[in-house]
Amino acid sequence: MNSSGHHSRIGFLGVALATLACSPPATDRTPAAPPVATAWAPDGPAASTPAAPAQATTPDPPPSGPPRSVAFAGDGTLLVETERSLIAWVPQGSTRKLSLPEGKPTLVVSSAHAGVALTLPDRALLLTTPELTVAHDGPGTVLTDVPAVHLERERVILAQSGRAVVRLDTRRAPAAASVEAVTPLLDGKRFSVTFVEAAPDGSDKPSALLYDAEHAVVLGPGLPFRLYPVSAPRASARGKLGFSIESGEVLRWDLEKGTVVRRAKVRCAADRQLGNPTPSPQGDLLVVTCGDDLIVLDGKTLQRRRVVPRVVPGCDQGPSLNGHVLPDGKTLELEGCGGIARLDLRSGKYACGDSAGVMGAPYLDAPPPPGTPQGLPAGRARVPACNKSADEQAYRLGVTGRYTIVYGERSRILHEKAALELEADAQIPVLSPDEAWLAYARADHVVVRSLPDGQVRALLR
Repeated sequence: MNSSGHHSRIGFLGVALATLACSPPATDRTPAAPPVATAWAPDGPAASTPAAPAQATTPDPPPSGPPRSVAFAGDGTLLVETERSLIAWVPQGSTRKLSLPEGKPTLVVSSAHAGVALTLPDRALLLTTPELTVAHDGPGTVLTDVPAVHLERERVILAQSGRAVVRLDTRRAPAAASVEAVTPLLDGKRFSVTFVEAAPDGSDKPSALLYDAEHAVVLGPGLPFRLYPVSAPRASARGKLGFSIESGEVLRWDLEKGTVVRRAKVRCAADRQLGNPTPSPQGDLLVVTCGDDLIVLDGKTLQRRRVVPRVVPGCDQGPSLNGHVLPDGKTLELEGCGGIARLDLRSGKYACGDSAGVMGAPYLDAPPPPGTPQGLPAGRARVPACNKSADEQAYRLGVTGRYTIVYGERSRILHEKAALELEADAQIPVLSPDEAWLAYARADHVVVRSLPDGQVRALLR
């Protein structure tokens, strides 16, 4: 399971729950009727929630072991799986539980997506969150790391948007291309779907379509998000802004309109690849890479502001920058071998760095080939460490950088100057997408804490 919050595969059995107070009014939480009738359904509605129509209920399954994993869906629903049951819990305190079907299903959950998808030997299932309503039960292929189902014969993708399930028509994609990623944007009001086909030289050739989820129509070409990019990533989004790279150009998107509002040529040497568009929280700055070098652009005009050599961490993460701009809008935090580093984008100087590798020194386990740069670039030899103790290396938890985790006999969650110590048997924790909730499994239950105060708000036993 990915603790930093992109996607997870989960699995576990029925557990009894002690939850928060009451649920929100039923009128605010009524699920849409499922398009496919089925006898397999949740074990009963949440408190104050009407049961989904045309669904039978089944008795609670017997206990069959401790929780094996936990994960947050993109709408903030906490999903707890055991061998035979799936629990859905939301911060308002409501819960849903269903018995998992026979056949050892593989579950797919993503912190960027609402919904849950299950792969069974003979069919695919799509459940909506938080109610765990069955939206699809039949033929289809569950995407590898995305809770969406591809109906190949119909050339349609089923994915949850808000509380509804939308049908994304893929007939405008290349006929021979496969679906790789379905990326929700604007809180699920838009989807960018990436397709991949084999190029004549044997490489992958990506393309993308942008969808209006409310009307289930194609707005035009989309942003090519990749699940497992071999080359430098070429797309990113921040709120209603999107950025992508195409044929040596950087594109700025208005995701509400589905249009490119500005583009600019960014020149790299012939042997260097342009990639890793990384916007600041407000979109006023954009970081891109040219090989291992960093280029800082004005987020609105896309004009070049600064070049910083050899910033991509010299680790084993390939051409991925693996960094994000902190909420201050001026500090790029990098994560790589040996810890983190922070780069001031205004001055182009490192404020701190935990190791040479995360500050651009080559990652080498053998003598460097001729012409390979050795050691740290100038000005980085005396940079202080970001973490005070090398024995307590902190790793980013979540996506904003507000929280980090220090693993140890008793792991600790760090937030500014505060620290929350977890129980000795606590498993790897996960954050909700809004970073207001922390959850983790223990031996026989799941603990849910509110952040930043760290108070225990629910015990799912």
